[in-house]
Amino acid sequence: MKAARPPGLSTASAANRDYVRSLGADEVIDYNTQDFTQVARNCDAVFDTVGADVAQRSFAVLKPGGRAAFIASGAQAPKPDRDDVTSLRPPVGRARRHIERIAELYAAGAIRPPAVKLYRLSEAADAHRLSESRHFRGKLVFQVR
Repeated sequence: MKAARPPGLSTASAANRDYVRSLGADEVIDYNTQDFTQVARNCDAVFDTVGADVAQRSFAVLKPGGRAAFIASGAQAPKPDRDDVTSLRPPVGRARRHIERIAELYAAGAIRPPAVKLYRLSEAADAHRLSESRHFRGKLVFQVR
């Protein structure tokens, strides 16, 4: 018998609700109208991709023994304001075996690639502006040739 997966909770704008659900979120909190710390409770884990105050507030939604992983808070994980949770800054491996594992997961249908927006190098300023806005889906990629 397969173990039940705990529900996945995510934050997104209302415009991205369906997109985030398509990625696997069971429940989506609209960060423009709701404070996630007032909605989410007793989470096993948090994966923060925003950083700054969102990273620090993420500790509040963890249950004792919970873990939070941060990829947008610099080289070191933020220090939790409580001692019953773990704060992690996972290393980003660039070894061939990591890429091969991602390819295996994709082939098995376990993960879906994000949308990709291609830019010519002459459009670098436009891509940078979009990246700084932090309001886009997927990945920005420069087409070199």
